[in-house]
Amino acid sequence: MNFEISHHNSFVLVKSKVEKLDVNTSSDLKAELVLLNKKGNNSFVLDLSATKYCDSSGLSSILMANRLCKDSSGEF
Repeated sequence: MNFEISHHNSFVLVKSKVEKLDVNTSSDLKAELVLLNKKGNNSFVLDLSATKYCDSSGLSSILMANRLCKDSSGEF
């Protein structure tokens, strides 16, 4: 798995384990975040400390996560 998910009291921590958040990995991130949001989670912390590169598809995933949280009155 490219992302490690851990649930905390008021948020879900999504930790990237990939060096490049690009077209090959961003769809996995989107899928994880949409699934978590559909399960009722609306506040996420995204840890990109292991990620050294992000292209436009990776940025799109991050912006989508922000929109999911905002639309469900959560925080990103």
